[in-house]
Amino acid sequence: MSIQRPFFQRLYLGALRINDSEILNDGANELGMPQQNISAQLRLAINRLTVDGLNLDTGVVDYRRLAHSEAYQAYRTAARSLQTFDPTTLITESERRAFWINLYNALIIDAVIAYGAKRSITEIPNVFDRAAYRVGGFRFSANDIEQGILRANAGHPVIPGAQFQRGDPRLRFVLNKIDPRIHFALVCAAKSCPPIGFYDANQLDAQLDLAARAFINNGNLRLDRAKMMISLSAIFSWYAVDFGALWYGYRRRERLIQFVAEYVDNADERAFIAANTNRLRVRFIKYDWDLNDGNSDRD
Repeated sequence: MSIQRPFFQRLYLGALRINDSEILNDGANELGMPQQNISAQLRLAINRLTVDGLNLDTGVVDYRRLAHSEAYQAYRTAARSLQTFDPTTLITESERRAFWINLYNALIIDAVIAYGAKRSITEIPNVFDRAAYRVGGFRFSANDIEQGILRANAGHPVIPGAQFQRGDPRLRFVLNKIDPRIHFALVCAAKSCPPIGFYDANQLDAQLDLAARAFINNGNLRLDRAKMMISLSAIFSWYAVDFGALWYGYRRRERLIQFVAEYVDNADERAFIAANTNRLRVRFIKYDWDLNDGNSDRD
């Protein structure tokens, strides 16, 4: 289905030669089940992926094993059923948010396998616009899911304009507001990403809090008291506005500091950060785009 896109997005996608017909869940829908069962079937298929190929403690994904597993084939079958699935049948905001988070993470795993990435997801040209599923008759790329649906149509941080233009039929799927904790749940197949998990609508708030705490306390916040410096994951720069900051985190940096301070486990560090919010300088840690497959040869 043809969709009218914002000018800068059309220019961008045109330059990348991204075709709206390119999707990873193409093919016949073999399940033929009622709408209310598709989401549940997809949840089961994604959950099987986590059991068969993911280490939930380390975040390592065994893509080679998954590629030849029954769980992956079952997931691919379930993903094809999305072509006729209407996401508006998901009733609550938590249901919708959990659905799109899980779908984003599964789409990225699918893209790594389908496009044959070996060392980094960045080997796949324009991967976050190229990797896409058809859902309810509409194409949704990874960027559409993240920047359009989950970030309440905020748009890509470096591309002017909203992800979905006025009149775009996909606008009806957009969530009402941004929950910045999604950035600790979305996994782009890189080592610097959060560890992958499966999210349940009934436990989503607690799971997102846990994801934020795990990410921040696992090397993505480094405090240097002598230099009055706090180092944060580059995610806090790219999506600074979601945390209340501006200019990629170099303005209103205290908003970033206030956010992360709530999740610091070490009580002494947490107190120091809270007491020096306006004095601490911020720097951002270089992102490691190597695949999160546990391959130590690239360390």
